Amino acid sequence: MLGKIRENPIIVVIITLVIGYCGIYYLPYENNPLSMTLVRVLLSAIIIGIMVLMGAGKSFSKVKEKFGWSLLIGLFFLVIAAIPGIGAIFVGISKNAIPNDLLTMELSYFILSLIIGIFEESLFRGAMLQGILRKTGKTRKGIWTAILISSLTFGIFHITSYIFGGSYDFTGIMQTIGKILQTGIFGILLSAIYLKTKNFWGISFVHALNDFLTFQADIFMTQGRGGYVQSGAMGTGMVIGYLIMVILYLPALFKAIKIMKNINVPEYGLFKEK
Repeated sequence: MLGKIRENPIIVVIITLVIGYCGIYYLPYENNPLSMTLVRVLLSAIIIGIMVLMGAGKSFSKVKEKFGWSLLIGLFFLVIAAIPGIGAIFVGISKNAIPNDLLTMELSYFILSLIIGIFEESLFRGAMLQGILRKTGKTRKGIWTAILISSLTFGIFHITSYIFGGSYDFTGIMQTIGKILQTGIFGILLSAIYLKTKNFWGISFVHALNDFLTFQADIFMTQGRGGYVQSGAMGTGMVIGYLIMVILYLPALFKAIKIMKNINVPEYGLFKEK
């Protein structure tokens, strides 16, 4: 049975996507850090378990190997994420909105960020990217196909609630496209780093730090970050913000292309064929 599943990794990709989507959007967690963390711990355990059964267990034993290099390349995103994060802190201080339980909140959001990083990387750079590579990794074009599909799906995943429930006005559509492109480029560079290092924990930590910096808005600003798609003047501002972010992210795309030139072909990923 397991052998048959390993021979059809696309089925695994579909199963993990369904688990991830249903877990995030249908399990009740009341939008608080503790419940969100517990849900993602459960989902991460399931997806990592599936990856191990598919033969990717060795990738989880690589903790130190090229971990620093992953963090160094990912530092580009962290610097960009730190700008609004630091801005949110200053806004909170200027409005005397420093939470009384600041240390507890920071710790809670840091743990949540770690779990989100592990969950989303196991889903998109782990199960999905590796599963598609098993079918397309014979050529360099095929490797890029796997990267683009998994990265754009990663972007769409963040905006699914709007896609299925939005008003589809011009501003909303532009925000949707902007968020998909921004998150997609983030995923492309993480994919390139993963294929170069085969270190799951390196990209997960970069992802976690990026999210932790953006979570500062939730901690220090009373209205937090809100959703990824807004209406009215806020929506127009979000469109401009996404455009700026995509432009700022372009060097990351060029870096990913440079890294991928040194990836050996074929690249069938981490899953065992049999």
